[in-house]
Amino acid sequence: MSETVNDVCINAACGRTLPLRVAHCPFCGARQVAQAPVLEKTVAPPPLPRMPPPVPVAAPILAPQPAPQSVPQPQPAPKPIAPAAPAPVKAPPAKPASKGSVPPPRPPVRLRTWIAAAVVLTGIWFFNKPADKPASVAEQVEAAAALAAQCDLDGARSALAVLKSAKAPASHLKRLQASITKSAAACERQQQRVQAWTALQDSVRQALDAGKPELAATRLAVYVKRWGDDPDTLELDATVNVAQASAQLDLADACLAKGDRVCLESSLLAAERYKRPELAARTQALRAALSQLLERSLLDAAPAPGQ
Repeated sequence: MSETVNDVCINAACGRTLPLRVAHCPFCGARQVAQAPVLEKTVAPPPLPRMPPPVPVAAPILAPQPAPQSVPQPQPAPKPIAPAAPAPVKAPPAKPASKGSVPPPRPPVRLRTWIAAAVVLTGIWFFNKPADKPASVAEQVEAAAALAAQCDLDGARSALAVLKSAKAPASHLKRLQASITKSAAACERQQQRVQAWTALQDSVRQALDAGKPELAATRLAVYVKRWGDDPDTLELDATVNVAQASAQLDLADACLAKGDRVCLESSLLAAERYKRPELAARTQALRAALSQLLERSLLDAAPAPGQ
């Protein structure tokens, strides 16, 4: 790129017209480079239409002139003025940090979610719950005494042996031993009662089948005197009473067949003492027969008219 030159010497002391565009003045030797102007930001004008460059005209050749006697000393070229430093451009103010994006509010937890969580936690607790603490000595004694009361004497004695090996307090061992002893006597009596009841049922059934209700009643009375009444003995007593009342009504039928009024009346009175509603209809029929027999007896005993 070619340097820009001037048509007139740039040196103010020389100021001569240059015949040609040269880089250095042929008169004073000053460099003819124009100082670079300080550029400023300006709005560029609209572009003008491009004109063709002018045709250069050759300058007339001048006759050489004699050199001057004294050549003035060339003055040093003025130092170019350093361009002023551009004003510091202020940085645009920093934008305040924008607040972080706020997440949308979470939807409320539904009831079924809480229920499901509770079920899961309950299952975990049941699966991982700690083992029950060992029972105290007093609780073990109570459990063994309950076994003895239920006639599980073997289990109660086993618990007593375990407590002895664990060196339980003597007071607890003594109380458990007393419970076992008392329960053993009661359980033995209960076992004897069961055996006696089984034997009584067989003997009463045999007496009733043989038509001996009085014998069955006697055997039942002996059992009740020793072992006492209970729902089973009361039920068996009702069966025996029905058999006894039926036997008296059978005897009353025999007395009616013979026409024995006294025998019939006594048999009916004996049957009515048992107060069995199962035999009420039969008793009423025999009572009516007794009334008729009594009327006939009175008629037969009445004297004939005209005597």
